[in-house]
Amino acid sequence: MPLSQFPLLFLLLFLSFSCTQLSCTGTEIQALLAWRSSLNHPGCLTHAWSYNTSNDPCHWEGIGCNEAHSIISLTIIRCSIDGTLHKLNFSSFPYLTILHIEGEQNLHGEIPKEIGTLRNLQVLYLYDNKLTGEIPATISNLFNLSNLTIAANYLSGPIPSAIFLNMSNLHHLDLHGNNLTGEIPKTIENLSKLEYLDFSDNHLTGAIPRAIGHLTRLTKLYLGNNELNGRIPLEIGNMTALQYALFNDNNLQWELPATIAQLPNLSSLIVKNNQLNGSINPYLGNNSYLEAIDLSNNNFVGMVPSALCRGGGLLMLWASNNSFNGLLPITLKNCTTLMLLELNTNNIRADISLTFGAHPILTVVDLSQNRFYGRLPSNWAENIVVLNLEENEIYGKIPLGFLNSTQVQLLSLANNNLTGDIPEELTNSTSLMDLILSNNKFSSLPYVQAPKLETLHLSNNRFVGRFPLLQINWATLVTIDLGENKFSGEVPSWIGSSFPVLRILRLRSNQFIGNIPLQLSMLNNLQWLDLSNNNLTGPIPNILSSMHSMTVQIARNRSYFDLHFVYKENIHLIWKGEKATYQENTALLNGIDLSCNYISGNIPDDLVKLQGLIFLNLSRNQLSGVIPHNIGNMTSLEILDLSINHLLGNIPQSMSHLTFLDTLNLSHNNLTGQIPSGTQFQTFNPSVFSNNDGLCGFPLPNNCSTNNSSIVQEVNNEAGDKKLEVIWVICSVILGFVTGFWVYFGALFWKISLRFAIFHFTDKMLDKMMKWFGWYLH
Repeated sequence: MPLSQFPLLFLLLFLSFSCTQLSCTGTEIQALLAWRSSLNHPGCLTHAWSYNTSNDPCHWEGIGCNEAHSIISLTIIRCSIDGTLHKLNFSSFPYLTILHIEGEQNLHGEIPKEIGTLRNLQVLYLYDNKLTGEIPATISNLFNLSNLTIAANYLSGPIPSAIFLNMSNLHHLDLHGNNLTGEIPKTIENLSKLEYLDFSDNHLTGAIPRAIGHLTRLTKLYLGNNELNGRIPLEIGNMTALQYALFNDNNLQWELPATIAQLPNLSSLIVKNNQLNGSINPYLGNNSYLEAIDLSNNNFVGMVPSALCRGGGLLMLWASNNSFNGLLPITLKNCTTLMLLELNTNNIRADISLTFGAHPILTVVDLSQNRFYGRLPSNWAENIVVLNLEENEIYGKIPLGFLNSTQVQLLSLANNNLTGDIPEELTNSTSLMDLILSNNKFSSLPYVQAPKLETLHLSNNRFVGRFPLLQINWATLVTIDLGENKFSGEVPSWIGSSFPVLRILRLRSNQFIGNIPLQLSMLNNLQWLDLSNNNLTGPIPNILSSMHSMTVQIARNRSYFDLHFVYKENIHLIWKGEKATYQENTALLNGIDLSCNYISGNIPDDLVKLQGLIFLNLSRNQLSGVIPHNIGNMTSLEILDLSINHLLGNIPQSMSHLTFLDTLNLSHNNLTGQIPSGTQFQTFNPSVFSNNDGLCGFPLPNNCSTNNSSIVQEVNNEAGDKKLEVIWVICSVILGFVTGFWVYFGALFWKISLRFAIFHFTDKMLDKMMKWFGWYLH
């Protein structure tokens, strides 16, 4: 061939190659546009994939191409598309290496099995969509895949074991947040290059396969929030690269394998909310990388591992709700990096004054419900924000400088043996929000004026005297609990105008006297009023019916988020006849307890306007009159106690409308008539109606028809007796008049001197009266 023809040959070859590439690119674009057309709503793709945006599709948003103009990446993130993947022709993208679709809340349907044709795919990222169905087994054809993420969808069924046979290049595997079931395939051991594994938040069952120990490159293992059982395999000790191991919220049993303590790079170990038991290897934490350990809500026993802080990097330790019984002083004393410590609800016995040392960044401490003893240390961490030591055996006084009054937000020392004065630095703290000192032996309370205080619990101490001095016009105070002390005098009326957001007022079991202040009706947010077991007198103020929060019915499915994550506010009350502590959603509790006082008068008719009340106890007073006839309007009532009063009349038929009423006591009154019929009333014990001689009907043994006859007979007999009494009174009056008449006039008739004396006295009196009357007229 002549040399002159070579340029023409090269031109033809170049045009042939270019046409092939252009046609390939055209096929890909046509496939994308066809899929876009199949969507119910294309979202942002209408403008993102448009020749109006660019003449070159490789410059369209979310599309990446190689030098030959073939599409190698397709990314769609929060584009608001609505549809499925069924019409996306995967075979049209032979060079695709990245498929990333994220945050499309209306992308639904199954993952097409044709996705297995993307042989060059390296990243398959389908996160936070609404994909359903099973994981297609054809994904195992994606030999080059290094990242497989199909998380936060609605996938179901088992994890196909075949996908672990051919994906030897997989580094990242994330299937969390689906509805996957079945066991973890044992073939997972084939993923020798795997560094990240997340199967959390599914419904996986069975045991963790021992083969997982072959994943020696794995750095992050997340298996939490499943239904796994059995033991954590000993082979986990072979995973020397492991940094994060999360097994929380499963049904795992047996002991924590001692081999975990051998992992040199372990940073976080989370095994909370399982059924693990036994003691823990004391060398756990003997490396410099361990930062967080969560052992809470298991059945661990013995000593808290003494080497936890030996590496010098521990930041957070959770070990609550176990059965640990010991803590060596050296365990925490040198933990200078510690930020959070929760050991509550165990059986740990240790001297609290020897347990802690220098902790410059420690902010949250919860040691409640243990057996810590000794005196409070005076050099507590200066940056403490939350300190909960309640229900221990700590004694002595609160030392000066105990906490930084400008940092602490929650302090609970309840249920200990503390004595003496409460330091002013606490009651005047500029940061304190919750002060809980109940059930101690404190005797002196200074002026309380902490500006941010929300809850004040001082019940069951040894305080005496009048109502304590509290800051006036307190815009943050939600709870005042002064119960079980010896406060005396009247309940101050300024409470009503000083605490606009007060929700709980508990003054029970003191020595308060006088009337219930009318100003309490100004507390529009009040949901719990407990003035029981005092010496209060007078009537129930009718104006209490205007307390707004008690008039509103609370939705029974309402949720309440308590910001205080370490301390749950609790209310001590007499619940269903027994002392109880309410520690759940106190925002859902509406109640009034005025029992055990000397309150008299009628139950105000307007009290029934408090339709949000769940609890009403007016027992052991001197109330009289009738039960309000429309009490049935208080449809939220679950507990009603009106016993041991002087109430009269019938039980209102409207009470049968109280369908939530679970506990009722009307005993020891003077009620009469038939007990109302109704589903609720059929379930009550007869004792709740006892000592009301005029009551009849189920569940009492006396039948109303027989009882009514006897009552009528008794009424007739009483009426007859009253008639006889009236007749005798009339006869006696007539006989007395006749006798007096004849005695008086008989004496005048027979005794002439007496007659003249009386007439003379009468004339003189008339003369004097006429003279006085004449003087008055002039």
